[in-house]
Amino acid sequence: MSKKGLDEMQLQRKNKVGNQSFLILMYLLMLDAGLYGFGFRWVSYPANIMIILSICSAVYVVRLIKGNAYVGPSNEKEKPILRVVINIVVAISSATAIILFLKNTHFNNVNQIDSMAAPILFITSITAIIIVALTGIIRKIQNKDDKEKGH
Repeated sequence: MSKKGLDEMQLQRKNKVGNQSFLILMYLLMLDAGLYGFGFRWVSYPANIMIILSICSAVYVVRLIKGNAYVGPSNEKEKPILRVVINIVVAISSATAIILFLKNTHFNNVNQIDSMAAPILFITSITAIIIVALTGIIRKIQNKDDKEKGH
């Protein structure tokens, strides 16, 4: 087993779950488009896609964690805190740049996001941060278990 990544069984499980999650995403988007074609609108445009993507992503991550195929064992030399801080800084910088770009364009008045989409985007961002934190915890537990087993 590679100390950097997942073993073969974990990779196969991850690929299987990923393929199934992609198919679920595709079917849910097709169902949403079909319902929209029949005049049924459960949430307006940007929010419905974000809800579907969030649900499929959550199912994907939960199934990977449950199947022990989310993270592999790591080396002791890694600095996960530095990596997390760098990722947060890059995400905040990217979000700020996108917001400033959209604020200065004429698209702001044409396609406004309704009142439901902003909380959904906020919840999605908070969920992503929680997933990053849980990943760190899972990795520490997994490495601790590997050390106890003698690997």
